[in-house]
Amino acid sequence: MSTPDPTQCGEPAVELRQISFDYRGTVVLEDLQWQVSRGEFHSLLGSSGSGKTTLLKLIAGLQRPSKGHLWLMGRESTKASSHQRGIALVGQTAATYDHLSVSENLKLAVELSGSKPRGLQEDLVNQFELEGVLGRKPSELSGGQLQRLAIVRALLSERSILLMDEPLAHLQESLRSPIRKLLRRWQQDRGLTCIYVTHDSQEAFELSDRISVMGDGKILQTGDLQSVYRRPSYKQVAELLGRPPVQWYRSVQWCRSDRPKALVGLRPSDWRVLSVSWPQEDCQEIFEAEPQRVRVTGRLVSLQQIESADWWEVQVSSERILAVGSYGAWHNEGRIGSSVELTNAHPIWL
Repeated sequence: MSTPDPTQCGEPAVELRQISFDYRGTVVLEDLQWQVSRGEFHSLLGSSGSGKTTLLKLIAGLQRPSKGHLWLMGRESTKASSHQRGIALVGQTAATYDHLSVSENLKLAVELSGSKPRGLQEDLVNQFELEGVLGRKPSELSGGQLQRLAIVRALLSERSILLMDEPLAHLQESLRSPIRKLLRRWQQDRGLTCIYVTHDSQEAFELSDRISVMGDGKILQTGDLQSVYRRPSYKQVAELLGRPPVQWYRSVQWCRSDRPKALVGLRPSDWRVLSVSWPQEDCQEIFEAEPQRVRVTGRLVSLQQIESADWWEVQVSSERILAVGSYGAWHNEGRIGSSVELTNAHPIWL
């Protein structure tokens, strides 16, 4: 049986109605209209200063909006205190009681929440691999263990909404990936609504049902992962998604689309090699841009292998094209000065 799409299920868990927030005369958030569905894992993606952490604080009740209304689980909650909102919050730094052991920290989290999790604590302790450190103090834990403790404490509270502000930002990737998988599994199994702040597009893609991209205090675009990635509404959105970053080109004489003055963005990972040959003296350089495809022919000026991927740079007139992929079939053919024909089936037109 397929998992129901949480974004299609009933009343929203979180709803912002024309929310704005000013700080000392500076507009931090401006006229936000936004919804997160019940049972959805929704990531807020944006660069530093975009307003995503401020938005999380408004939802948690740590700050109050300058205007507008906030609804939580169908209830008007703009003026509700933090403890009335049914929300658990995990930040970048694990919030623990340092004088208590891990076991005592977990017990206190249950007591403060008033929940009776019946076996939930044991399951969480085992799956998040804390069983061997229950007698230790937080100061005796590694960074990964501390963050797992903070997440388990939040899950034990059995709040209906879980807010997370870059909780894994200070951990190395080898620790972050397994914690992300555990978190996603628990969120889906329990039907939790999770709003996750991150600046890492790969992390957002791995975890989320939908994402919202923020910039300059506004929500620039919201949607499922593929639609936002393939059809970004703004240059700023496109540049936040994917690695290596999108490259931009504008040249009227090259363009054969119905929008000859448009800006076209091309992701290095979307290029495919059509042919590689040693060029004749009259080899023609080509850059053809159409609505559904871009084709180029140019000279290979750089090639290297990084983390098992081929990185080719192709010079076309005054432009340099970066193509990244697994070009194994062409690997032995490619050499500096070769004529390379490439195609990209996913141009971004703005």
